[in-house]
Amino acid sequence: MKKTRKITFLSFLLVFLAALFSLTSRNASADTSPTVTGNLADAITSLSISNNEGGKLDWDLAQWATFRINATFDLSDKDVKAGDKTILTVPDALIITSTSFEIRDVNTKEVIAHATVDANNKTLTLEYTDYVEKHSDTNGKFFFYARVDFKKHPQAGEISIDLTVNKETKVAGKIKFKGIGDGNPTLFTKTSWVNNTDYKTVSYNISINRTKQNLKEVTIEDQLQYHNASYVKDSFRIYKGKFNYVNGEWQFTDRTDVTSQHKITFGADGKSFVAELGDISETDQYRISYDVRLNYSPLDGELLKNDARLKAKGIIQKEVTNASAVQVAGGSGIGYVFTINVHKVDDENKPLAGVKFKLTRLRNNQVIGEYVTDSNGNITVPSLLKDKYTLTEVETLPGYKIETPETDVNIADFAADRTVTKTIV
Repeated sequence: MKKTRKITFLSFLLVFLAALFSLTSRNASADTSPTVTGNLADAITSLSISNNEGGKLDWDLAQWATFRINATFDLSDKDVKAGDKTILTVPDALIITSTSFEIRDVNTKEVIAHATVDANNKTLTLEYTDYVEKHSDTNGKFFFYARVDFKKHPQAGEISIDLTVNKETKVAGKIKFKGIGDGNPTLFTKTSWVNNTDYKTVSYNISINRTKQNLKEVTIEDQLQYHNASYVKDSFRIYKGKFNYVNGEWQFTDRTDVTSQHKITFGADGKSFVAELGDISETDQYRISYDVRLNYSPLDGELLKNDARLKAKGIIQKEVTNASAVQVAGGSGIGYVFTINVHKVDDENKPLAGVKFKLTRLRNNQVIGEYVTDSNGNITVPSLLKDKYTLTEVETLPGYKIETPETDVNIADFAADRTVTKTIV
């Protein structure tokens, strides 16, 4: 009898310890895994990579260069509910540079899913709304931007873009990375970035004398090349400090605000400025920081160009052109790949050569250019954004009247081949 009791007690003890171990294991797992409410939806049907404009990425990427990760999804027969999620995790060698965005129905603009970016954990999480319960066979596509995390992956070479979708690994493609190099120190350089929340503020840094030269009578001139924008004058700062290239990044340390010691003059049109730095020794290094505010909402893929030049006594003028790329994840814009064709005819439908037109982008009143019809009465304007434009007939032929001064080109006018043709009498 005593022997039976011992066996029963031992069995009970083993079961208790097993249960305790199982509970401990579950708790440990819960402590290290992200909290997921709702079910995980296996919705991603394909992944790919492309350049920032959506085209083929066939060059080596520099350390700050971004690219697109594209995805298609299909919820057909998935029984997905509101609150269910799909979690995409990029490889450790990448950083997601996009901010959170929404995936919407292209017709009704209803939100299908909220795409939340967690840059620290390198994840993008789709959380579906009740749209998926009210509509059948929901499918679509989206994209986001990424770059190489050069602090974790400084070496040059090929990187496989293997994403984890929920718990399954899917290959999007491969990129080639140039590596971090020596920083390429230059006398004069300019960098910029677009604010990733409202996309209407562009911030600039002009770095001077990383090469440690002696210069006399130094001035910095700057000119905005895009329209419907202006300098934020109270954002201007001139700093004096030290440049050092550390772990793939130029660091500017020991800096002192010397704005009050230097004259900054703005042009009458508010689209240019001159900063006077005076004499610079080999130990003097500067950074000029400022913002530009857009008076319109830019499109995904839009390039905002800005010119700057350094002048000094006895040296050849140094010039740089900086282009800030607007990158709106999930956006429908695909860069400067649209074309407007004009066909000018007379009352008898015969082509007219030598008629001049002006093309204006309405969003920012930018004059794209003036063009003259060829012998077939045609004009072709390529490399445009998908946006609204106005064609203005500014000069016709002797003996003719301008019957239609302005012709609108609307977004809906662009065909599937990304072109539109306007025949103007």
